[in-house]
Amino acid sequence: MACASWSVCSIGMTLLNKLAVSKTRAPVAVVIVQMLATCLVAAASCDLQFGNGWRQWAVSVPLLFVLMMVSSMLALQYVTVGTFVVVRNLGPVFTLFVETAIHRPDKLAVEGSVLPDWRALASTTAIALGVWMYEAHDVQFSAAGLFFLLLNLVLACAERMLQRHFLAVQKVEVSKPALMLLNNGIGAALALVVLLVMSPKEAKLLYHAMRHKPGTGLAVAASCLLGCAISYTGLWLQRLVTATSFMVLGSLTKLMVIAWGIVFLGDASGFLSIMGAAISVGGGFAYAHA
Repeated sequence: MACASWSVCSIGMTLLNKLAVSKTRAPVAVVIVQMLATCLVAAASCDLQFGNGWRQWAVSVPLLFVLMMVSSMLALQYVTVGTFVVVRNLGPVFTLFVETAIHRPDKLAVEGSVLPDWRALASTTAIALGVWMYEAHDVQFSAAGLFFLLLNLVLACAERMLQRHFLAVQKVEVSKPALMLLNNGIGAALALVVLLVMSPKEAKLLYHAMRHKPGTGLAVAASCLLGCAISYTGLWLQRLVTATSFMVLGSLTKLMVIAWGIVFLGDASGFLSIMGAAISVGGGFAYAHA
């Protein structure tokens, strides 16, 4: 149920964010509005319990999230979207090695080894390979772009693994609404700094679009509702699965968006693209089976 709930929210969030950003041309401002809406919902829940571990969470997880967002914006100035998607889908392979080395799962291919099970490694590699095949026509690198891409990959994996550590290993005594408030309240403040430094015109762009472009307000409001839902379901899911599994699920939801683009938006649908998407989906199912 957690996987299905988060996946639906993730797919819907991707499509709504694309719509909201295309109408407003203010991605950071939209994210700030979504975070503030989530804060209001969390505060209204009347279930704000701040127990042991909330300070460690507050000074680490929201900062990693905002750094990840900033690095992705910088990376997209130097590389294509296809390149960005390909590199980010290396995340499951990276987290698989790190989690296996740190947490030492009970079932290892070789007793005492720090290497992951070969089936999990093969399936996560298949996901990355399939996405590369899909986006091969749109892969372009530069030195600066590669630096920011790798930085973004490390930050994304670190955020997932840190949240997993707090939620399932160290187990902070903080309610989900309180974690939502910490993530989005601190995140909104940090994102506001990013907006003022990197893109101060976005506030005016968002205001103008909300007033003069039909449907913009509805798209932003709907993305706020899904933002609340994905914040809650993400915390729920990360208590139950490893960071690698979470990253794999994220890759598969992106493929659902890719399928939507092929069927309804006329996106790339050549033989190599379709084969790549199929290999990635197969890798996701193989990982779940392993």
